[in-house]
Amino acid sequence: MFANAKFSLITKLIVNKDAVNTFEVVSYNEIISVSSDKSITVFDKFFHIFQKIENAHNSTIFDISLKDKNNFATCSGDKSIKTWKKSDDGKYKLNLSINDIHENDIHKIIYLEDDTIISGSKDQKIKILNLNNNEYHCNIIIDQNNQIFSLLYLKEENLLISSGLNYMNFYNILNLLNPLITKIEAYCHGKNSLQKIDDKRIVVGGKKFIQIISIEEKKIIKEIKNDFLVWAICVIREKKIFLCGGTSPDITLINSDSYEKIKFINCHSQYIRGISLLKNGKIISGSEDNSTKIWELEYEENK
Repeated sequence: MFANAKFSLITKLIVNKDAVNTFEVVSYNEIISVSSDKSITVFDKFFHIFQKIENAHNSTIFDISLKDKNNFATCSGDKSIKTWKKSDDGKYKLNLSINDIHENDIHKIIYLEDDTIISGSKDQKIKILNLNNNEYHCNIIIDQNNQIFSLLYLKEENLLISSGLNYMNFYNILNLLNPLITKIEAYCHGKNSLQKIDDKRIVVGGKKFIQIISIEEKKIIKEIKNDFLVWAICVIREKKIFLCGGTSPDITLINSDSYEKIKFINCHSQYIRGISLLKNGKIISGSEDNSTKIWELEYEENK
Protein backbone atom coordinates (compact mmCIF):
# COMPACT_ATOMS: atom_id res chain seq x y z
CA MET A 1 0.00 0.00 0.00
CA PHE A 2 2.60 2.55 1.09
CA ALA A 3 5.13 4.12 -1.25
CA ASN A 4 7.58 6.89 -0.34
CA ALA A 5 6.23 7.10 3.21
CA LYS A 6 7.91 9.89 5.14
CA PHE A 7 7.53 11.09 8.72
CA SER A 8 9.47 14.36 9.01
CA LEU A 9 10.26 16.21 12.23
CA ILE A 10 9.28 19.89 12.11
CA THR A 11 9.69 21.04 15.72
CA LYS A 12 11.02 19.59 18.97
CA LEU A 13 10.06 21.21 22.27
CA ILE A 14 11.45 20.52 25.73
CA VAL A 15 9.16 22.36 28.14
CA ASN A 16 8.51 19.61 30.70
CA LYS A 17 10.59 17.99 33.42
CA ASP A 18 8.85 14.63 33.07
CA ALA A 19 6.81 12.62 30.57
CA VAL A 20 4.38 14.40 28.25
CA ASN A 21 1.21 12.32 28.56
CA THR A 22 -1.41 13.63 26.16
CA PHE A 23 -2.88 16.60 24.31
CA GLU A 24 -6.10 18.44 23.52
CA VAL A 25 -6.28 20.40 20.27
CA VAL A 26 -8.60 23.33 20.97
CA SER A 27 -8.21 25.22 17.68
CA TYR A 28 -5.66 26.10 14.99
CA ASN A 29 -4.14 28.51 17.49
CA GLU A 30 -4.33 26.52 20.73
CA ILE A 31 -2.95 23.17 21.89
CA ILE A 32 -2.92 21.99 25.51
CA SER A 33 -0.62 19.30 26.94
CA VAL A 34 -0.47 17.64 30.36
CA SER A 35 2.54 16.03 31.97
CA SER A 36 3.79 13.78 34.74
CA ASP A 37 5.56 16.87 36.12
CA LYS A 38 2.04 18.00 37.31
CA SER A 39 1.88 20.88 34.82
CA ILE A 40 -0.51 22.03 32.10
CA THR A 41 0.98 23.82 29.08
CA VAL A 42 -0.96 25.90 26.55
CA PHE A 43 0.75 26.49 23.17
CA ASP A 44 -0.14 28.89 20.37
CA LYS A 45 -0.01 28.00 16.67
CA PHE A 46 3.72 28.74 16.55
CA PHE A 47 4.23 26.36 19.50
CA HIS A 48 5.22 29.19 21.80
CA ILE A 49 4.10 28.78 25.40
CA PHE A 50 1.06 30.99 26.00
CA GLN A 51 0.42 29.69 29.53
CA LYS A 52 2.10 27.27 31.92
CA ILE A 53 0.20 26.09 35.01
CA GLU A 54 2.73 24.55 37.38
CA ASN A 55 1.57 22.13 40.10
CA ALA A 56 -1.91 21.99 38.59
CA HIS A 57 -2.32 18.70 40.49
CA ASN A 58 -0.40 17.07 43.33
CA SER A 59 0.69 14.14 41.19
CA THR A 60 0.98 12.98 37.57
CA ILE A 61 -1.69 14.44 35.29
CA PHE A 62 -2.82 11.46 33.25
CA ASP A 63 -5.51 12.91 31.01
CA ILE A 64 -7.25 16.03 29.74
CA SER A 65 -10.69 16.32 28.16
CA LEU A 66 -12.12 19.32 26.33
CA LYS A 67 -15.74 20.30 26.94
CA ASP A 68 -15.65 23.25 24.52
CA LYS A 69 -13.19 25.96 23.46
CA ASN A 70 -13.34 27.59 26.91
CA ASN A 71 -13.46 24.65 29.33
CA PHE A 72 -11.51 21.48 29.98
CA ALA A 73 -11.00 18.95 32.77
CA THR A 74 -7.94 17.07 34.00
CA CYS A 75 -7.43 13.96 36.12
CA SER A 76 -4.49 12.75 38.11
CA GLY A 77 -2.72 10.22 40.25
CA ASP A 78 -3.73 12.41 43.20
CA LYS A 79 -7.27 10.92 42.77
CA SER A 80 -8.78 14.28 41.86
CA ILE A 81 -10.58 15.78 38.86
CA LYS A 82 -10.26 19.50 38.16
CA THR A 83 -12.16 21.71 35.75
CA TRP A 84 -10.53 24.76 34.15
CA LYS A 85 -12.23 27.79 32.60
CA LYS A 86 -10.86 30.40 30.22
CA SER A 87 -10.89 33.92 31.67
CA ASP A 88 -11.21 37.24 29.82
CA ASP A 89 -7.45 37.42 29.21
CA GLY A 90 -7.55 34.09 27.37
CA LYS A 91 -5.80 32.18 30.15
CA TYR A 92 -7.25 29.27 32.08
CA LYS A 93 -8.07 29.36 35.77
CA LEU A 94 -9.15 26.61 38.14
CA ASN A 95 -12.93 26.38 38.25
CA LEU A 96 -13.68 23.30 40.37
CA SER A 97 -11.58 20.73 42.23
CA ILE A 98 -13.23 17.39 43.02
CA ASN A 99 -10.91 15.64 45.44
CA ASP A 100 -10.65 11.94 46.33
CA ILE A 101 -13.32 11.07 43.80
CA HIS A 102 -11.64 7.69 43.27
CA GLU A 103 -9.58 5.42 45.49
CA ASN A 104 -6.68 5.10 43.04
CA ASP A 105 -5.14 6.78 39.99
CA ILE A 106 -7.66 8.28 37.55
CA HIS A 107 -6.40 7.43 34.09
CA LYS A 108 -9.20 8.63 31.84
CA ILE A 109 -11.91 11.31 31.80
CA ILE A 110 -14.53 12.41 29.29
CA TYR A 111 -15.98 15.92 29.70
CA LEU A 112 -19.31 16.21 27.87
CA GLU A 113 -21.03 19.38 26.71
CA ASP A 114 -23.91 18.90 29.15
CA ASP A 115 -21.47 19.23 32.10
CA THR A 116 -21.20 15.50 32.69
CA ILE A 117 -17.77 14.06 33.49
CA ILE A 118 -17.12 10.34 33.12
CA SER A 119 -13.99 9.01 34.81
CA GLY A 120 -12.24 5.63 34.91
CA SER A 121 -9.73 4.52 37.52
CA LYS A 122 -7.42 1.76 38.65
CA ASP A 123 -9.89 1.28 41.53
CA GLN A 124 -12.09 -0.62 39.00
CA LYS A 125 -14.81 2.04 39.09
CA ILE A 126 -16.37 4.30 36.49
CA LYS A 127 -17.93 7.42 37.94
CA ILE A 128 -20.45 9.62 36.17
CA LEU A 129 -20.50 13.12 37.63
CA ASN A 130 -23.35 15.47 36.78
CA LEU A 131 -22.10 18.99 37.51
CA ASN A 132 -24.44 21.84 38.40
CA ASN A 133 -23.30 25.22 39.77
CA ASN A 134 -20.00 23.74 40.98
CA GLU A 135 -21.78 20.90 42.75
CA TYR A 136 -22.08 17.37 41.48
CA HIS A 137 -24.16 14.22 41.71
CA CYS A 138 -22.26 10.96 41.32
CA ASN A 139 -23.33 7.63 39.83
CA ILE A 140 -20.99 4.63 40.02
CA ILE A 141 -20.42 1.66 37.74
CA ILE A 142 -18.17 -1.08 39.14
CA ASP A 143 -16.03 -2.75 36.48
CA GLN A 144 -15.08 -5.77 38.58
CA ASN A 145 -11.58 -7.26 38.37
CA ASN A 146 -10.62 -4.76 35.71
CA GLN A 147 -8.40 -1.76 36.34
CA ILE A 148 -9.71 0.84 33.89
CA PHE A 149 -7.23 2.52 31.61
CA SER A 150 -9.45 3.96 28.88
CA LEU A 151 -13.02 5.00 28.12
CA LEU A 152 -14.87 5.80 24.92
CA TYR A 153 -18.33 7.36 24.76
CA LEU A 154 -20.43 6.88 21.61
CA LYS A 155 -23.32 9.32 21.95
CA GLU A 156 -25.42 8.19 19.00
CA GLU A 157 -25.26 4.55 20.09
CA ASN A 158 -25.78 5.43 23.79
CA LEU A 159 -22.70 3.34 24.51
CA LEU A 160 -19.95 3.77 27.06
CA ILE A 161 -16.99 1.46 26.44
CA SER A 162 -14.37 0.75 29.09
CA SER A 163 -11.16 -1.15 28.61
CA GLY A 164 -8.43 -2.17 31.00
CA LEU A 165 -6.08 -4.93 32.01
CA ASN A 166 -8.46 -7.86 31.56
CA TYR A 167 -11.31 -7.07 29.18
CA MET A 168 -13.57 -4.54 27.48
CA ASN A 169 -17.11 -3.74 28.65
CA PHE A 170 -19.99 -2.14 26.76
CA TYR A 171 -22.43 -0.16 28.91
CA ASN A 172 -25.73 1.60 28.39
CA ILE A 173 -25.39 4.62 30.68
CA LEU A 174 -29.06 5.51 30.17
CA ASN A 175 -29.87 2.43 32.25
CA LEU A 176 -27.65 2.74 35.30
CA LEU A 177 -29.63 0.14 37.23
CA ASN A 178 -28.43 -2.52 34.79
CA PRO A 179 -25.90 -0.86 32.48
CA LEU A 180 -23.73 -3.80 31.34
CA ILE A 181 -24.51 -4.92 27.80
CA THR A 182 -21.65 -7.30 27.10
CA LYS A 183 -18.02 -8.13 27.88
CA ILE A 184 -15.30 -9.16 25.40
CA GLU A 185 -11.65 -10.15 25.73
CA ALA A 186 -10.14 -6.96 24.40
CA TYR A 187 -8.00 -4.83 26.65
CA CYS A 188 -5.64 -1.88 26.78
CA HIS A 189 -2.94 -0.40 28.98
CA GLY A 190 -3.08 3.22 27.82
CA LYS A 191 -5.61 6.00 28.31
CA ASN A 192 -5.31 7.00 24.64
CA SER A 193 -5.33 3.52 23.10
CA LEU A 194 -9.10 3.12 22.66
CA GLN A 195 -10.40 5.08 19.67
CA LYS A 196 -13.24 5.14 17.14
CA ILE A 197 -12.13 4.39 13.56
CA ASP A 198 -15.50 5.04 11.89
CA ASP A 199 -19.20 4.43 12.49
CA LYS A 200 -18.69 0.67 12.42
CA ARG A 201 -15.38 0.01 14.16
CA ILE A 202 -13.24 0.91 17.14
CA VAL A 203 -9.57 0.11 17.72
CA VAL A 204 -7.87 -0.81 20.98
CA GLY A 205 -4.17 -1.29 21.60
CA GLY A 206 -3.07 -4.05 23.94
CA LYS A 207 0.04 -6.04 24.82
CA LYS A 208 0.53 -8.39 21.86
CA PHE A 209 -2.20 -7.26 19.49
CA ILE A 210 -3.98 -4.19 18.19
CA GLN A 211 -7.62 -5.28 18.06
CA ILE A 212 -10.38 -4.03 15.76
CA ILE A 213 -13.88 -4.26 17.26
CA SER A 214 -17.24 -4.20 15.49
CA ILE A 215 -19.47 -1.66 17.24
CA GLU A 216 -22.69 -3.33 16.10
CA GLU A 217 -21.65 -6.93 16.76
CA LYS A 218 -19.50 -6.05 19.79
CA LYS A 219 -16.83 -8.58 18.90
CA ILE A 220 -13.23 -8.66 17.70
CA ILE A 221 -13.08 -8.76 13.91
CA LYS A 222 -9.31 -8.36 13.42
CA GLU A 223 -6.14 -8.78 15.46
CA ILE A 224 -2.96 -7.11 14.25
CA LYS A 225 0.24 -8.46 15.76
CA ASN A 226 2.33 -5.82 17.43
CA ASP A 227 5.75 -5.86 19.10
CA PHE A 228 5.20 -3.18 21.75
CA LEU A 229 2.57 -2.27 24.33
CA VAL A 230 0.33 0.39 22.78
CA TRP A 231 -0.31 3.48 24.90
CA ALA A 232 -1.62 5.91 22.28
CA ILE A 233 -3.60 5.70 19.04
CA CYS A 234 -4.39 8.61 16.72
CA VAL A 235 -7.04 7.97 14.04
CA ILE A 236 -6.93 10.07 10.86
CA ARG A 237 -10.24 9.21 9.24
CA GLU A 238 -9.90 11.08 5.97
CA LYS A 239 -6.65 9.24 5.22
CA LYS A 240 -8.02 5.90 6.47
CA ILE A 241 -5.03 5.35 8.75
CA PHE A 242 -4.17 5.36 12.42
CA LEU A 243 -0.87 5.92 14.24
CA CYS A 244 0.24 3.89 17.27
CA GLY A 245 2.85 4.62 19.93
CA GLY A 246 3.77 3.03 23.25
CA THR A 247 6.60 1.12 24.87
CA SER A 248 8.90 1.80 21.94
CA PRO A 249 10.57 4.92 20.53
CA ASP A 250 8.89 4.12 17.21
CA ILE A 251 5.54 5.17 15.74
CA THR A 252 3.61 2.64 13.64
CA LEU A 253 1.22 3.66 10.87
CA ILE A 254 -1.61 1.23 10.03
CA ASN A 255 -4.08 1.40 7.16
CA SER A 256 -7.59 1.05 8.60
CA ASP A 257 -8.89 -0.82 5.53
CA SER A 258 -6.11 -3.25 4.62
CA TYR A 259 -4.44 -3.24 8.08
CA GLU A 260 -1.05 -3.05 6.41
CA LYS A 261 1.49 -1.26 8.57
CA ILE A 262 4.75 0.62 8.35
CA LYS A 263 7.04 1.59 11.20
CA PHE A 264 8.84 4.92 11.58
CA ILE A 265 11.99 4.29 13.62
CA ASN A 266 13.28 6.27 16.62
CA CYS A 267 10.69 9.04 16.62
CA HIS A 268 11.57 9.64 20.27
CA SER A 269 14.41 8.44 22.48
CA GLN A 270 12.03 6.84 25.00
CA TYR A 271 8.49 5.48 25.18
CA ILE A 272 5.62 7.41 23.57
CA ARG A 273 2.64 8.44 25.72
CA GLY A 274 0.46 10.56 23.41
CA ILE A 275 -0.20 11.19 19.71
CA SER A 276 -2.76 13.66 18.32
CA LEU A 277 -3.77 15.24 15.03
CA LEU A 278 -3.50 19.03 14.83
CA LYS A 279 -6.04 21.19 12.98
CA ASN A 280 -3.45 21.96 10.27
CA GLY A 281 -2.91 18.26 9.53
CA LYS A 282 0.39 17.96 11.39
CA ILE A 283 0.96 15.31 14.06
CA ILE A 284 1.96 16.04 17.67
CA SER A 285 3.54 13.42 19.95
CA GLY A 286 4.67 13.34 23.57
CA SER A 287 7.14 11.02 25.24
CA GLU A 288 8.82 9.85 28.42
CA ASP A 289 11.91 11.64 27.09
CA ASN A 290 10.08 14.84 28.22
CA SER A 291 9.79 16.11 24.65
CA THR A 292 6.90 17.28 22.50
CA LYS A 293 7.44 16.84 18.75
CA ILE A 294 5.58 18.12 15.70
CA TRP A 295 5.63 15.98 12.54
CA GLU A 296 4.73 16.18 8.88
CA LEU A 297 3.30 12.92 7.55
CA GLU A 298 3.60 12.29 3.81
CA TYR A 299 2.97 9.12 1.86
CA GLU A 300 1.70 7.85 -1.43
CA GLU A 301 -0.52 4.84 -1.84
CA ASN A 302 0.31 2.06 -4.27
CA LYS A 303 -2.64 1.62 -6.60
